[in-house]
Formats: sequence, C-alpha cells, structure tokens
Amino acid sequence: MTHPTAIQNPEPEGGRSLFRKVMDDAGDSVAPLDRRGELARQLRERSGLDEAALERVVRRFYAHARIDPDLGPMFSAHVADWETHYARMVDFWASVALLAGRYHRNALQAHRPLALRPMHFERWLALFDQTLQEEVSPQAHQHLMSIAQRIAATLSSRLCTR
Repeated sequence: MTHPTAIQNPEPEGGRSLFRKVMDDAGDSVAPLDRRGELARQLRERSGLDEAALERVVRRFYAHARIDPDLGPMFSAHVADWETHYARMVDFWASVALLAGRYHRNALQAHRPLALRPMHFERWLALFDQTLQEEVSPQAHQHLMSIAQRIAATLSSRLCTR
C-alpha cells in the first residue's frame, strides 16, 4: 500500500476521485447551464464539506505548519497578513474541492519565488493528511487528499527541477 502522502500516486483506492465519480454519475442528465451548480452540490453532499469545514482545515493546517521546523520558516518569511492568507486559502480549497470558482490566482507563480524541494511537498502532504484526519470525515479526507496529492505532484515537478 502506498503511503497516504505519496506524491506519485494521487488517485484514491479504486482509481477514481470523488470529483471523477460525481462527473461520471452526472453523465448527460444535467443541462449544461446547470452542470457546475449540480456538480458542486453533489461534491458538497458526498464529501460533507462546506465553507466552515474548509476554514477549520485551513486554520488547523497552518497552526501545524507555522511551528513545523521545515515549513514554518518559509511561511513566516512570505506571509505578512495571516487573516488574508487564510481567506485566500479557503477560496482556493473551495474552488478546487467544491467548484466555488472564487480563486483566480496562479498557484504556480505564487510558489515560484520559494526555494522548494520535494521534501517540502512531502512534509506539506503529511501535515495536510494529519489535519484532515483531525477535522473532516473519511470521505472529505479522501477527496481533499486526492486533490492535494495532484497539486503537490504538479508543483513539485514544475518547481523542483534541479
């Protein structure tokens, strides 16, 4: 079995993420104009996630990350206004996990100035996994970890090219 924080294997057991399952189950039964709203509703229903849960996850994750010896100094050096950062991260997770469509920044560009190495992504995933275990249901945990693993794999492959 692959460790839950492994960067190279982002798909949950069974091979389909919750997002893929919702998309497949919806098929052509939803009118194109209603599709995003219906998919978002189903993601919320199946995962049990909402804005309040995402805010708890974001705040708990950063409570862990800010004191982490590897990640803490990076966040301290680059985040001046934590409340703004929390709000931005809730928007990000609501957009990628629940199709909220509120995050319109370039995550790759935001991370480019940092001296990131693969171990930073592994640590981020480990802390994120720990946070999800503390804060959300197993369904939400699987959904968010699947997304986090894809993000980590993408950012690591594009930013850690040495």
